[in-house]
Amino acid sequence: MITRLAVTPDHLRTLYPGYFALVMGTEIVSTALWLGAPGWRSISTALWFIGGVAYLILWVLYVARAWRFPEATRRDLADPARAFGYFTITAGSNVLAVRSLLGGWPAIAMGLGAVGIGMWVVLFYGLFTQFIVGETVAFTAINGAWLIAVVAEQSVSTLASALALYDSLHRELFVLVALVFWALGVVLYLLFIGLILDRLFFRPVTAEDLTPPYWINMGATAITVLAAARLLILPPPPTLLATLHPFVTGIALVLWAWGSAWIPLLVLLGGWKYLVGRERLAYHPAEWSIVFPLGMYATATMTFSQVPGARLLAPIGHIFIWVGLLAWCLVAGLGVAEWSLRRVRQPAATPPQERPRPSPSSHRRAP
Repeated sequence: MITRLAVTPDHLRTLYPGYFALVMGTEIVSTALWLGAPGWRSISTALWFIGGVAYLILWVLYVARAWRFPEATRRDLADPARAFGYFTITAGSNVLAVRSLLGGWPAIAMGLGAVGIGMWVVLFYGLFTQFIVGETVAFTAINGAWLIAVVAEQSVSTLASALALYDSLHRELFVLVALVFWALGVVLYLLFIGLILDRLFFRPVTAEDLTPPYWINMGATAITVLAAARLLILPPPPTLLATLHPFVTGIALVLWAWGSAWIPLLVLLGGWKYLVGRERLAYHPAEWSIVFPLGMYATATMTFSQVPGARLLAPIGHIFIWVGLLAWCLVAGLGVAEWSLRRVRQPAATPPQERPRPSPSSHRRAP
């Protein structure tokens, strides 16, 4: 099975830490279709299934990598430029959980949520402690992937507010958890986006530096708006949420506007990267970090439009459903094309009886 999937030991050793962005992008596009395009719910269900299968496969690959190549895993976790990619495990678990709730599987959603929040605790406190007491973090290590930590927190908030609709007995607890993680995510976004803008504005930037995770600059605001909107439309709001209602609404509107302003800029930077910087367009798992923000922007805008006074935003959300779906198809197509080319270029295995015997004087290792 592993051979057929072309997963070699080298692929396992170099496995991208943020590969769960594949699950995030697939599930949020599925959610956007389910909420905003009723006629496409069969496609939404298919994407839900694809994302679920990918989630299980990625867990197998991550565990296998940690077991077989522990040094490579430790290097990634010690590298501030790559370590934040592991927060995609939390976000992927929670986005899949919310989609499972829409599909009528609350038990699965609860299980996925437990995995998500457990991984958040381990990663948040483990990585932050390591980077505080370890070696000084180089400024060049700061990139858009840092904001995946914000996405992870807001995914917990989003799931908690969704669960509040399914479990009336613990509703106040879920609402409190949602509010706490939403607030934590807002604070962390404000801290990290300042560092990221400093990195972009006051340090040299090359085409290679503009990696797809910079789209999380917008994606983190989108999921923050979604988390706020889900709280704002809960009927009827508990006392604490009712008190904070105007504050949450105001912050959500500010971040929606800020995230919307990022979209044209990110498109321009992408054009500069590939047209001026002459970067080759090829599949990389990080490309799913473009799909997720677009799908999340659609879902967040549609949900926020249900808040009184924001109704006019609904058409924008519906337009971005198709932008997100198109992005998913393009990235998936690039992935399939690269896999196919790799299979075609892979030299055919020589039958055992025809394999040349190595020369006794040769010190090269047999392939």
